[in-house]
Amino acid sequence: MKIIFIMGWRNLWRNKRRSLVVISSISLGIFVMIFAMGFMNGFNVQMVENTIKTSLGHIAIHRKGFQDDMKLDYNFKITDTILQSLNDEEILAYAPRVKIHGMIRSSEASGGIMIVGIDPEKEKNISSIYDYTSKGDGSRFLTNEDEEAVLISSSLAKKLDLMLGDKTVLMFQDKNKEIIGVGMRIVGFFTSPIDSFDKFIVFTPIKLLQNITGLGENISEITIVVKNSRKINNIKQKLLTEINDADLEILSWKDMAPFLVSAVNLFDKMMYIFFMIIFITVIFSVANTLIMAIMERFHEIGVMKSIGTKPKRIFSLIMFEAFNLGIVGLASGIILGVIFIQILGIIGIDFSFYMESMRSWGSGSIIYPAVKTMDIVVATVIVIITTIIAALYPAVKAARIKPLDALHYV
Repeated sequence: MKIIFIMGWRNLWRNKRRSLVVISSISLGIFVMIFAMGFMNGFNVQMVENTIKTSLGHIAIHRKGFQDDMKLDYNFKITDTILQSLNDEEILAYAPRVKIHGMIRSSEASGGIMIVGIDPEKEKNISSIYDYTSKGDGSRFLTNEDEEAVLISSSLAKKLDLMLGDKTVLMFQDKNKEIIGVGMRIVGFFTSPIDSFDKFIVFTPIKLLQNITGLGENISEITIVVKNSRKINNIKQKLLTEINDADLEILSWKDMAPFLVSAVNLFDKMMYIFFMIIFITVIFSVANTLIMAIMERFHEIGVMKSIGTKPKRIFSLIMFEAFNLGIVGLASGIILGVIFIQILGIIGIDFSFYMESMRSWGSGSIIYPAVKTMDIVVATVIVIITTIIAALYPAVKAARIKPLDALHYV
């Protein structure tokens, strides 16, 4: 077997130019595949993380029915049992929120929105709203002492023709289902990576919103961020067991945003297109090269069979040549792909020219690709399998060469 391997390796370089062309095509295919997987990994991770850091958190505690119909009726009080359950080493931070559907009006326009009451200090630990808030030209984040203060996005302010310090009117139903309008002064602007979030969400201090709506100490939800995102399901189940309240539901971000899970799955399935391209490239490149090599060495193979070389050894020789082609192309493609992805993972790929579309997906305008170990494994398996498949026909053809025909071949 060692001799067959050595012969296969040496035969590979008998025609260096042709072998290098095939290796280059395999290497390029692997490079493109790793880049595509790295880009999709970065895109998916940022899309999910941006949604978690703006609106969902990792886990949320609601009154049953709130997720389907976000009415003020679905409120609850934070009990000692809930607080004890949240005092877990696996939980990084949590914060209460009050959410109400309403309208925002200015002298120029109006629109439907979601009004979110937050505890400004606790919110800094569970979301990136503070980081997204502009800190220049008088714009600032909310504080617990603010009265009649509201934080809106720059895009919503542009739509309503509102400036910093202007007053706007928020209209919504209070606890008694009475429509009320409250004048609020704009204290700051934020810009998140998610276009739909910016268009429909405004923030105000939670105490202010509780007083206006008559909720008192009650809230709409508790948003939770965990230390290890891989343990979300375990922590969720633990909270369900410890809180054990039939009126409450505890949901992970996947439960709250099934559309996001579907989008990630869709992008993952799109990768099969790239896999098919690599599959076709490798099969035709390897098969064509080996068939040409066999025709060039037709007489040589006939001599080998004439002196007693068994067909299975001829078959093994051709398979080893194909295997060497695949491995060399695979190794060079992986090395180039990983290095390139590592560099892009630091500097990012700027899609500012395509910002609106990127913001509509919630990924942000700069994508930071990342390669996973599984991506390398998948690339390796694909190349090895396709190389073997591509080499089967030439190897069988070589093994079936008749010595007499080969010796008379010109």
